[in-house]
Amino acid sequence: MFSRVFFRSVPRLQGWTPIRFNSQQVDPAKLKAFQERIDKAKIRRAYALGGCLMFIWISTHGILLYKRRSEHRNLNEKLPPISWENFEQTYLATGDVKTIIFQPHFETANVYLNSAREQQMKKSFVDLVHTTPDKFSRPPDVRFYLEASSEDVQSLVAAASQKYKHHVDFEIDQFPSYRELSFIVGSSLFVLAAISMAK
Repeated sequence: MFSRVFFRSVPRLQGWTPIRFNSQQVDPAKLKAFQERIDKAKIRRAYALGGCLMFIWISTHGILLYKRRSEHRNLNEKLPPISWENFEQTYLATGDVKTIIFQPHFETANVYLNSAREQQMKKSFVDLVHTTPDKFSRPPDVRFYLEASSEDVQSLVAAASQKYKHHVDFEIDQFPSYRELSFIVGSSLFVLAAISMAK
């Protein structure tokens, strides 16, 4: 009795029928098109992330290489490199050389000495030179240039050390160094994380 009165008082509900969802009512073509749009969006996002990573990777390489070139030019003005022959006769023969760091990109070596005479020379250059090599916190004492590969320079240094009976530490300052490579990788990961969070 109550239901009859209720439906008579609310005429809109008399013709109401419940809606039943059926998966067969979805158009397969529309579903396929929707999935294709999602896949294309994922591909575009992957290309965008790859492009950003490549740009950061190349740009950080360029920035660090430009920094090295600027330091190299500044150091050439403050402490011009000498020839290998002059360096061998003046420093290697006397046993004053402690460490040689060869930069194959510039075909130049930075030399650190251990004699009292060159320590005084080092102090005079500390105030003049503001750029330092990647590994050391002070400028080199002497520099020499040699158009040769890292292996050839290392062989020459080893032969000279054996000839003059003085041990010399030899290292190669390759570009990018471990510190520079860490900076490049860290910058790339930071940009990737920022882009992922923004998406």
